[in-house]
Amino acid sequence: MNANIQNGGLILLTDKKLYLSDVKSFSGTNEIQTNLANHHAALTKGVFWFMNKVGNDLYYSDQKRGHALCRMEIDSRNEELILDKPCYMLLYSDEWIYYINEDDQRLYRCRTDGKHEMKWIDEHVDCFLIEDGLIYYASPQGIRMCNETGAEKETICDAVATSILRIGDKLAFADKSNSNQLTLFDLKTGLSAVYDRIEAVSMNTDGSYLYCANRLNGNSIYRMDPETGSSIRICGESADYLHVADDELYFCNKRDWHRLSLSGGEASRILV
Repeated sequence: MNANIQNGGLILLTDKKLYLSDVKSFSGTNEIQTNLANHHAALTKGVFWFMNKVGNDLYYSDQKRGHALCRMEIDSRNEELILDKPCYMLLYSDEWIYYINEDDQRLYRCRTDGKHEMKWIDEHVDCFLIEDGLIYYASPQGIRMCNETGAEKETICDAVATSILRIGDKLAFADKSNSNQLTLFDLKTGLSAVYDRIEAVSMNTDGSYLYCANRLNGNSIYRMDPETGSSIRICGESADYLHVADDELYFCNKRDWHRLSLSGGEASRILV
């Protein structure tokens, strides 16, 4: 969930349905029935970003409603406004929805009904993730960490990151102050490793490998092993919005969605 949210949360896969946000004409979100022999696609009213599945509901930022926090019941497809504020990079964790308010760039949280909203981190937050009871967030002062109560804040790395992912004991990020070069920060040793042959414009992980679009090679897709530091190009197409779902890599090329095996090969366009 964390990794997809970093790329916009534009894809979400459930047991029976695949949701693909329309990033070409922004007409809505494609809802594809994957359990039918012939896939049947329908279009929701809202353009869903930062999709989170909670029970039988989807929570998302609706681009048609000024990025407001909304909810859709999956079976009935009823869409409902939950919080009329511009919510960015929203993430569900332990009965709470965390999000960045686009007006003041602070991190907030609220209940799933929109109640009990409160400012959680009163600092400029560019992006964040939640892992193992800890919040990691990128700020103009560097990458910082605190517990889920918002207390015990500390700067763990001075780099200014445009996106952050956690893979095991490492944080992967694109270093904004260094041409978005891919960097791995070891949470145990406090040491950073910079990979100057990769400028990451979009990143994701399956928990073992890091996948990224490399600006130095036409935004083609690379797979990197964070343990050894080795990397290979697995797809030559220009890619953005990398998402991982059900052992496949999804990405946008010319505003159309494509899917690719995590091992690489030829990508196929998703027709909706």
